[in-house]
Amino acid sequence: MKGVIAVLTLNHIGDVLFTEPAITALRAGYPTDRLVVITSGEGQAVLANHPAIDALWVRERTLTGWWRLVKRLRKIAPSLVVSFSPSSFGLALAAFLSGASKRFGFSVRPVQWRFFTTALPFRSERHVADDYLALAEAAGGKRERRLPRLFLTDDEREQAYQTLRALGWDGTTPLLGCHPFSSVAHKEWGDENFTALLAWASNRWSFRPIIFGSPAERDRAERLATQVQGISAAGKLSLRAFIAAASWCAAFVGGDSGPVHIAAALGVPTLALYGPTDPQRTGPLGERVAVVQSPTGTMRDLAVAAAQSAAERLWAKVASRQ
Repeated sequence: MKGVIAVLTLNHIGDVLFTEPAITALRAGYPTDRLVVITSGEGQAVLANHPAIDALWVRERTLTGWWRLVKRLRKIAPSLVVSFSPSSFGLALAAFLSGASKRFGFSVRPVQWRFFTTALPFRSERHVADDYLALAEAAGGKRERRLPRLFLTDDEREQAYQTLRALGWDGTTPLLGCHPFSSVAHKEWGDENFTALLAWASNRWSFRPIIFGSPAERDRAERLATQVQGISAAGKLSLRAFIAAASWCAAFVGGDSGPVHIAAALGVPTLALYGPTDPQRTGPLGERVAVVQSPTGTMRDLAVAAAQSAAERLWAKVASRQ
């Protein structure tokens, strides 16, 4: 009889993306079982169309939604539950109440690790994606790859192409995607720095900049796009539509935020600008990625010249492999 494996993921774009190779490993280890992934709304957009996933549930981040999740888990009676959240007491308790005989998670916080039959530590000396893979392997998964992937349909890419044309792209000039914003103020590099970098890159490689962002960032994005003779797509795309649009970019630049991780996973040459967080732990993963970190950990101390030098090296590396 086919078993059921339930996977509980984290909330944010980058976090969910870093679990993707681990989800693929679980599928490889349990090829005939039904794999159900429970995630956030953002996670649903990141994991949509994934060939390893049989069902993708979106959980509500409320007490009522948590209780509905518990009841739904008990109804499907999973034999194995894997929680990739190192800190969520609610997800750990949901795993325990699911009734699964095997429950895997992390031993980061006191008490919650007791809800698991097997709990692994978080190892700060490596990337979090390696922690997720280690957990999946401990649960019986088989590692196939370390780098995250996204899965787009031809229709999604075609729709994105038409949307980009409607926004003002000519369809031939290489697009330089940019996400200069962050929900955390001290992670932002500053509009003036991005203006200088985008203007330089446009002149250096004949890129057309396109600025991505949320509806709340629309005004800033439009001002930046005007200054660099680019396109503003801020507030005009759903997350899934952004993923498809980013796949058309020739290159991408941004700070420590979800869109940079998405571009890297799509295989787009990506320049990531980091400040206070450790890129060795949470930086974007991909074969064509360059990360520049502020020498002081403060974004204002990251020089435009340092970003330009990193972009030159990245583009030279990409060109040498084409």
